Amino acid sequence: MFHERQNNGWLMVEKPHEDSQFKVLLLPGLHGSDLVFKRLMKSKVTENTGIHFIAANPPGFKGLDVPAGFDFKVESFAYLYEQMAAAENIGMLIGHSFSANVLIEVAARGNFKGKLVLISPSLYRSAEIRDLLTLDSLSRKPLVSGVTWRLTYMMMDKVFKPYFNTKSELSEAVTAGRMIPFETARKTLMGYFDHLDENGNLTEKIRKTRIPLWYVRGSLDDIRFTEKDKAGIMQSKFVHYEEIHGARHFAMIDRPDDVARVILNAVSD
Repeated sequence: MFHERQNNGWLMVEKPHEDSQFKVLLLPGLHGSDLVFKRLMKSKVTENTGIHFIAANPPGFKGLDVPAGFDFKVESFAYLYEQMAAAENIGMLIGHSFSANVLIEVAARGNFKGKLVLISPSLYRSAEIRDLLTLDSLSRKPLVSGVTWRLTYMMMDKVFKPYFNTKSELSEAVTAGRMIPFETARKTLMGYFDHLDENGNLTEKIRKTRIPLWYVRGSLDDIRFTEKDKAGIMQSKFVHYEEIHGARHFAMIDRPDDVARVILNAVSD
């Protein structure tokens, strides 16, 4: 049903599409892959709408190499995303978690002229879950970093289990996550938190964007997001806010049809 192809170091997964009118690039969070978008891509909500979904595994994900000299900064990932969007003639970028944070940087840079959908980014360090904060802290201590990451990979099935609804989905997600070398995962994580620390709070970057942007989160999401945060991003007329009732951090897994409706509305807006 799905077709895989390579493009400049990326692994792209898509359904054959004869009547492609609008291309959407789906980008995963930390240790994620194209697999987290399977349910969304199968949703009947967007069938026969001309929307062509491409689930992407960027460099550094699913065991893919990163470019020589890559520094793992969020800004560098933003550049890669912009380059691929141009190469694939993408009209909308959709990022989950880490990639949603990368898309905030894309929005701030203003090079991409399409639409953006952010699914559950973190606007500041303390918005993140405790386990990830601890992992970042231990990753910066040379004496324990290696052991910490080995243990993290051994326990990945337990970490992922709350977010996946079937054993097969969980198994596929863990297998894909473990394909990433420890050092690649560590540097990506630290680059992510370095970006949060450098910016303090990303609300202002979202508020200043001149690119149509949809901010999506599950009502049961464990990423902190306050009414003050919401009021801050909603100061921009370019920002739309959508809460998916009953969805957790992986809203596109819990409520794929609801997320698909948001995307359809965003495309036609």
